[in-house]
Amino acid sequence: MLEHLRIVELGQVIAGTLGGMILADLGADVIKVEPVSGDPGRRSAVYGVGDESAIHLTYNRNKKSIAIDLKDPRGRQVFLDLVAASDAVIENFRPGVLARLGIDFDQLGEVKEDLVLVSVSGFGSDSPYRDLPAYDLIIQAMSGQLSIMGEPGRPPVIIGVPMADMVSGVYSAVAVLAGLEGSRRSRSPLHFDLAMLDVMVAMLGHVGTLFLNTGQEQQPQGSAHPFLTPWQAFRCADGEYVAISPREEHFWQRLVDHLDLPELARPEFEHALARYEHRDSLLPLLEAAFERKGSPDWIRELRAAGVPVAPVNKMSQTFADSHVDRRHMVQTYELGGETVSVVGNPFTTRTEPKPGLRQAPPLGAHTDTILRQVLGYDSSRVTELRQEGVVA
Repeated sequence: MLEHLRIVELGQVIAGTLGGMILADLGADVIKVEPVSGDPGRRSAVYGVGDESAIHLTYNRNKKSIAIDLKDPRGRQVFLDLVAASDAVIENFRPGVLARLGIDFDQLGEVKEDLVLVSVSGFGSDSPYRDLPAYDLIIQAMSGQLSIMGEPGRPPVIIGVPMADMVSGVYSAVAVLAGLEGSRRSRSPLHFDLAMLDVMVAMLGHVGTLFLNTGQEQQPQGSAHPFLTPWQAFRCADGEYVAISPREEHFWQRLVDHLDLPELARPEFEHALARYEHRDSLLPLLEAAFERKGSPDWIRELRAAGVPVAPVNKMSQTFADSHVDRRHMVQTYELGGETVSVVGNPFTTRTEPKPGLRQAPPLGAHTDTILRQVLGYDSSRVTELRQEGVVA
């Protein structure tokens, strides 16, 4: 769908690479510009899969890699030539780094009049915190997300994946597409200043709106809902958990009918507000009921009864699920004679099959190809740049 677009990615690790992955999955020609030492996200000491990193194997698939020393003036010129031949740039350096390298928005706009630049940083260019280091945990903490995770009365719990990095990456892909449409209309360059903290504040969504208008702070609820009861995971006889969410009254009545507990017919459980107000007496009844059978029995029976229920899956169960198989959410590619399995992309259309994936590239794997075919450099210039360490 996006094969007509060329995106230059100065992205590192996750926040600067996930957006490029989305665009590459949709067909864009995404050229990953790395220092000659490589993106830190390649390091296999964290999330290692053999000698590779799961971060690199996932977020850099379908991309090309060119290694350039941007501190060398000749490397800077190679980069500017590449920008001139492309549609948009994604980067996630700290604010001020591009200016020090001589490739900030104003300078890029001189070589590309309708440039779209998407900058992802922890706090944005004009924040009082702009120069502070920003990692996912820091952003989750400052955004308030950490304060609403976990169990009541227990220490804060981080979201199980680096959500600030990942959602910021999603926003960066949206920004590229919106920027390209906007620049097409205005024929002028656009710069998106995308702050991870802004993104995670935005992800407070309706919970944030509730606080802003009522002053009501959401407290940690575990798996429970702050206002609906029951809406949570219950432990079963086999030690596994099932999650139920009988939000509408007809779902609640189906649960009551199936459990066949006379106590659930008491007036204080008659409607949703009453159940919320008397949750301290309702939940122990449900907890005791779910301890009577194993999770597979509850899943089978409650689904047959029409009650919203789901297993609390481990990843082994998730990736063995028939839905994940049917929707092709595990995809593979070949890398060095080995088959690599990665989480697939969620884009499914009625008319087109999901395209296959290309491997996450070795460092600088496409340097010569890009210099020759995209930039039109002759062999002698490519050889000189390589021999002098400007590219690798």
